[in-house]
Amino acid sequence: MLSGPASGAVLALAGLLLCISNGRTPISLAPWWALMFLLRFVRGRGPIVGLGAGLAVSVLASLIVWRGMIPVPPGPYFWIASGLGVIFFVPFVVDRVLAPRIGGFASTLVLPLAFAATDLFNALLSPYGSWGSLAYTQYDNLPLIQIVSVTGTAGVVFLIAWFAAVVNWAWEHHFSWKRVGFEVSIVAAVFSLVVLSGGVRLAARPRNAVTVRVAGLTVRAGDARRSMGLLLNPDPTPADLKAVHSATTALLDTLFQRSEREVRAGARIVAWSEANGLVMKQEEPALLARAKEFAVRTGSYVFLALAAAAPGSPRYENQLIAIDPAGQTGFRYHKARPVPGDLEMGADRSVPKPIPGPAGGRIAGAICFDMDFPQLIRRAGRAGADILIAPSSDWLEIDPMHSRMAIFRGIENGFAVVRPTDKGLSVAADCQGRVLAAADYFASADHRIVAQVPTLGVRTFYAAAGDLFAWLCVLALAGLVALAQGMRRPL
Repeated sequence: MLSGPASGAVLALAGLLLCISNGRTPISLAPWWALMFLLRFVRGRGPIVGLGAGLAVSVLASLIVWRGMIPVPPGPYFWIASGLGVIFFVPFVVDRVLAPRIGGFASTLVLPLAFAATDLFNALLSPYGSWGSLAYTQYDNLPLIQIVSVTGTAGVVFLIAWFAAVVNWAWEHHFSWKRVGFEVSIVAAVFSLVVLSGGVRLAARPRNAVTVRVAGLTVRAGDARRSMGLLLNPDPTPADLKAVHSATTALLDTLFQRSEREVRAGARIVAWSEANGLVMKQEEPALLARAKEFAVRTGSYVFLALAAAAPGSPRYENQLIAIDPAGQTGFRYHKARPVPGDLEMGADRSVPKPIPGPAGGRIAGAICFDMDFPQLIRRAGRAGADILIAPSSDWLEIDPMHSRMAIFRGIENGFAVVRPTDKGLSVAADCQGRVLAAADYFASADHRIVAQVPTLGVRTFYAAAGDLFAWLCVLALAGLVALAQGMRRPL
């Protein structure tokens, strides 16, 4: 058991580390040690003090970490962020109940299994998808995060929590090598194998792979967006419609001009950022005809990211339309997962099937928030996508984290990700998470990315088997619960 001053220091250190363990700019090592110190406190005090104070610190850290990233008023933000803090702390409650009853080295598996299970159910059930997963904090450790191609994000989360549990277990045994050396050596071997395998996967990627030049574009659309607000009037006047037509036509002209510039520079694929193409619904057919003529004339693939609204309607259609070099519509797709509270309508419930692309590759699509739902995007991986175009729109507080989250979907499913982003980090990354091109909206005057993207991806275990590892963790945790029922160890 920890004494009062010692436990206070451990809890304070855990709280400080939690504040830099997630959110906009996490420090990748922080969550490994934050979980360990928080676990040490919860295990080292009585159930009431340990769980009560631990939960309070978890909620407080959550309120700090997610500020600005959840775009709601202060009242709802308090409850949403507090809820995230409670969910984060659930595995510690499970560990505090089960681990003392199980005892021994096997008890170190309770926390990681509980974290993996929580990661799975959060991605499946939360309206915000996989937001909050500790796996995203490791985006800069490429050898480690290659494991998501097998396990999904649950594998990274499991390792972070297992590290915390093993270090705490060794601490409880006063770091005596005679008592913990064999088990710690096994854990070190497992971690080394994971990182080594990831390094081998990175090194195995062919260096002479066939690539295609891809351009992602964002045009400032302030005037056009303001004019689109006139359509919200119950009965827009002819003058209103004329103003909207004038502003949106100027915006679309600029998008096509810049698309033409990129094609002349060698781009075979051009994609616009989310809802960058603003159009009145009745003018959409003319826009599509223009895009088809452009694609045929230039021999390019064009991915139109449109916001189409009808006069008098309070909602709009958030679409991604793929046009191939033959002028055919490859797919017409409405955003599958609108952000809660957004005025989007007509959402599809699945990502579109990939279309044939250059050099034998296959191109799929998704829109922004869709990428936060691993199970949804896995459908593109299972369908054999090699490149995924993901037009997006962010805001300052979630830049660059949101783009980095999208890169995980590419590693999981074995395809390159191209994410042109309005008000955020535009990025192109290969199927192993290597960044090929990036441009931050807030740090660059030219809001575009140009990258040579491999035309062929790889097939992954995760794309085929999905969240098998996470479900096995759920079953293993259930087994430990059953095991603990027959034991009478004290809490």
